[in-house]
Amino acid sequence: MRARRVLIVALLFLALMVPAVPVPVVAQSGDSITWGEDNDLVTLDPRVSQSRHEAQVIMQMFEALIFLDTDGKYHPWLAESWELAKDGTSMTFKLRRDVKFHDGTPFNAQAVKFTFDSIQDPKLGSQAAIDFLGPYAGTDIVDPYTIRIRWKQPYSPAINNLSNPWVLGIVSPAAVQRLGNDGFARSPVGTGPFKFVEWVPRQRVVLERNPDYKWPPKVFRNTGPARFSRLAFRIIPDASTRTAALERREIDVMDQLPPIEVRRFRARPDYDVMIGDVSGIPYGYSFNTSREPTNDVRVRRAFMHAVNRPQVVEQTFFGAAKPAYGPITPTTPGYWKDAEQYFPFDQAKARQMLDEAGWRVGPGGIRQKDGKPLELYFPVLLQPELAIPIQAQVREVGINLKVENVTKAKQDELIFANDYHVLPIRWVAVDPAVLSVLFQSRNIPSPGKFKFNWNRFGSPELDRMLNEADGATEPARRARLLQGVQKFILDRALIFPINMSFQPVGYRKAVTGLKFAQGQWQVLFYDAQVAR
Repeated sequence: MRARRVLIVALLFLALMVPAVPVPVVAQSGDSITWGEDNDLVTLDPRVSQSRHEAQVIMQMFEALIFLDTDGKYHPWLAESWELAKDGTSMTFKLRRDVKFHDGTPFNAQAVKFTFDSIQDPKLGSQAAIDFLGPYAGTDIVDPYTIRIRWKQPYSPAINNLSNPWVLGIVSPAAVQRLGNDGFARSPVGTGPFKFVEWVPRQRVVLERNPDYKWPPKVFRNTGPARFSRLAFRIIPDASTRTAALERREIDVMDQLPPIEVRRFRARPDYDVMIGDVSGIPYGYSFNTSREPTNDVRVRRAFMHAVNRPQVVEQTFFGAAKPAYGPITPTTPGYWKDAEQYFPFDQAKARQMLDEAGWRVGPGGIRQKDGKPLELYFPVLLQPELAIPIQAQVREVGINLKVENVTKAKQDELIFANDYHVLPIRWVAVDPAVLSVLFQSRNIPSPGKFKFNWNRFGSPELDRMLNEADGATEPARRARLLQGVQKFILDRALIFPINMSFQPVGYRKAVTGLKFAQGQWQVLFYDAQVAR
C-alpha cells in the first residue's frame, strides 16, 4: 500500500513538471460554427467601420433597408418598399412594423433617421458610411414607419449603398444613447439574426442566435431564428495556423485560404472551397503624388510598365486570381474595358521614361538623380507575398522598392505622417461610387482625419467628374461619365491595379448553407447549419 502511495505521489510530481498543453477549442457539432478571421478588429459599429474584417462580424448583427443579392437583384429587408423621386434627390421607404432591436426596442422611422443623422456628426469619426451616404441632406419622418431620405443633388449610387449593412446598417438609438459611441462600438445592438455576446480583443468575438428573428429577405431558405445557437470569430492572423486550425476542426470556416491550398482542399472529401471575385476597387498600389519621386507621373508610369502583371499574379496565386487593369473591377457596374490596354508590360519603355525624367543608372543598377537614388518606400499590410516579385521586376529598370511589412497601426501612423511613396489598397463595394472614396480631394488624409485618398491627388476637375457621375441617374449617361473618370485616373497613373481581389473561403463540408454577401467577400451565416 505504501509503495502504491509513493508511486501516486511520484506520478503527480512528474505531471506538475510537464508544461500544460492548451486544449484546442473544437466547435460543437450542430450547435455552433466558428470562423477563422485573418485580422484583428477595432470597432463593431457599422457607422464607423471601414474594415472588411469588421464587416464579416457586423453583417451578422446589422441589417440595411434593402437587400442586394450577389446576382444584382434587390429585395425588401427592413424596408417593405421604396420609391426614387423623379429628380433623383430623394427616396421614400415604407418600413416593416414587426422588427425589434436586440435590446427589445422597436425599429422604426426614428431609428433610421437617428442612424443616418449621427453618421454626419464629426465626433463619431465615420470612416466609410459618411462617404456611402453621399451628399446627404437629411431624413424626414413622414409617419412612424415611413421615411424620406434626401440628398443635396441627384445621387445615383443611393440604392446600392443603402443596401450595405456593414456601413449603413441601422443601429439602436437607445443603445447608442445608453452606451455612447465608444461603448456601442464594443457592445453593438442591431436587428439581425445574431446578437452580440462577447469581444476579447485579438482573440475572439462571440455572437448568439436572435430567438426573435423572423424578417429575413426572401432569398434565404430559413424564415425564423438561425439553425444553430452560437457563432464565434477567432482571430488567427497567420494563414498557415488558420489552415491547420481548420484541418484540426478547431474552426469550421476560414477566410483567405492560401491559394496554394485551394486545389488540395477541393480534392478532399470532407472539405471544400468557395471563391468570390470581389467587386469594387481591385488590389493595387496607390502612388503618393505629394512626395518626390512619385510626384512625377513619368516615374509612376515607368513603375507600371516595368511589371508583368499576368506573370506575377499567376505565379503568386497559383491561378486563383486574375490580373486587374482598371480602377474598378469587371464585376463592378460601369467598368471600362479599354482600361485593359493601359500600361502593358514593357521594360524598355519604362527605362526610356526614367531616362526622360532625368534618372540615370547608377551603382548596382539603381538609378540616381541629383545624387539621390530612385528609392520608393513601400510599407506593406495587404498581400505582402506579391511585393517580392514586383520588387524584383521594378529593380530591373532601376527602381529600388524598399518593402517593409507593417501592422495596421504602423500603416495608419505612416498615412497620417505622409511618410510613404506606395501603399497597397483595395475596397469591397458594389457601386462605382467607391471611386470617390479613393480619389475625391475631400478624402485626402490629415491629422485626426483618416481617409483613403492615399495618392493625395487633389484635383477640382476630378472632383467635378466624380460628382457628375454620382449624380447621373440615367444609366447610359452614368456609364459614359464613369469611363471618363477611369481614363483620367489611368492617364495620371494614380493607382496601379494588379489583381482582382478574391476571397477563397475554406470550410468543412459538414457546414452547409453558407452564402456570399454582396461584393463577394463576406460570408452570411443565417442559412447555415452543421451536420450533427
